[in-house]
Amino acid sequence: MVFSYDYSELPQIVLAEIFSYLKHNELLLATSTCLSWRNVLYHPKLWSSIPYRCLRLSLIDRHNDIQCFRYLTTNFLSKTRYIEIRFDPTDINILKDILQFLDILTCTNRQIKILIFRPTSTHCALAENEQPFIPLCDKIFHLLEQIIQSNQAIEIISFGCWFESLFRIEELVHVLAQKQSHSIKQLHLASIKSSETHSIADIYLPSQSFLPFTSLNTLSIDSTYLTDELLQCFAQQLAPLKRLIVHVSEFRSDTQPIDDLVWYSIASIMPNLRVTVHMLNAHETFRKYSRVLRPGMPLSHLRMYFCSSLNVDLLCYLSVHYRSTLECLDVIDSVTEPALRYHNLFRAEPDPLVLLAWQCKKLTSLTILGYEVLEVNLLAIAKLRPQLRRLNVCAGCVMTLQYGHLQMNHQFVEDDDGNDAFIQYGICTNSIQTIIGQVLGWPWHPLSKHELPIGVYEYTVPLELSFIEQIHNIFQSSI
Repeated sequence: MVFSYDYSELPQIVLAEIFSYLKHNELLLATSTCLSWRNVLYHPKLWSSIPYRCLRLSLIDRHNDIQCFRYLTTNFLSKTRYIEIRFDPTDINILKDILQFLDILTCTNRQIKILIFRPTSTHCALAENEQPFIPLCDKIFHLLEQIIQSNQAIEIISFGCWFESLFRIEELVHVLAQKQSHSIKQLHLASIKSSETHSIADIYLPSQSFLPFTSLNTLSIDSTYLTDELLQCFAQQLAPLKRLIVHVSEFRSDTQPIDDLVWYSIASIMPNLRVTVHMLNAHETFRKYSRVLRPGMPLSHLRMYFCSSLNVDLLCYLSVHYRSTLECLDVIDSVTEPALRYHNLFRAEPDPLVLLAWQCKKLTSLTILGYEVLEVNLLAIAKLRPQLRRLNVCAGCVMTLQYGHLQMNHQFVEDDDGNDAFIQYGICTNSIQTIIGQVLGWPWHPLSKHELPIGVYEYTVPLELSFIEQIHNIFQSSI
């Protein structure tokens, strides 16, 4: 005998228990079945289960986003434990909505575990010299202060390089140390300096501020805060730091480089520590780079965005000092004609990029955009590091180099002993692509213009957060 049953009549608590095992997309599909199942979407159990279900809010285009934004905040803001909000901080009306959102959050939700801000720009809605600027920053700080004080155990908080929220960073860290010192696991305080913020007076952040954090395993900060004393504070913590992310936007002459002995000591005390360095619009010489990239630093990821500074000295330095730690090298510059060069192709010395692939045993990701790369060297890199999960180059920058003789009729005859050289740009033969793909174990091809952010092809690129986010989405990295 077959019994029919109307599953829409199941109690909501039973459906909520079943639905808690579904992934986010599966949950949306299930709750689209009928009105009864749809109502389960609002059940608190679905938003408090581990791993936490993320409430993603977006307020980029206010005209199109505000209705959805208000619906989500009205129905889910009090229930969720994981909030991620993307917004445009250059729109004063959106900024007012964000202030209202923070105000509501302080009153309705005291169980937040993860709070992530993702502004799309480093620019402010108000210029620094405008009268309401300081009151605006103060208002943001006081709302964040209330959120931090009213919640019991925040585990992850990221300010996403939101300048206004970091304007009072010293006091913000102090509040976190008082109220969330035992629960915070990830703390992201790094910023991206723009033409507007470079002129702002320095903010002092005492190294002792981080001593109370007993569970901290990931920290992102600006290079100006990185000192011997700060690293020594990390060495005293009960829970060792596992990941340190450093943003470099400027090189201050009065900033002292970290003592190598301190880095070697830290690496021995915290053997699992991995350091990520982001160079952002830092157009400087190798000598200044070496003030941050110290030999004893356990560097695992180096990302250089629009620095126009890749050269032989830097590549050789990385090969020598980080051969046992470097896992990822991303160098992204504007793709111009002609492309930039990191070494002289006609010199007899081996290509320093190939040497880096040979020396750095843990290298699994390599991105070089905006620089000339020989086709044969790409093959050499793949053969030396077949474990590469990413090998990104721009198709327009790949070149072939042939030696031979240029005859009287202007025809080129290939000859390895010839005195003339023939260069072709934007050429990577199908046979080479196939061989590289076979070596790496996945289909490989150089990236075409349509596969890259539009801004990469501009001569001058404003380093906006939205543009960096495009880069990260394409290359599956994080900042």
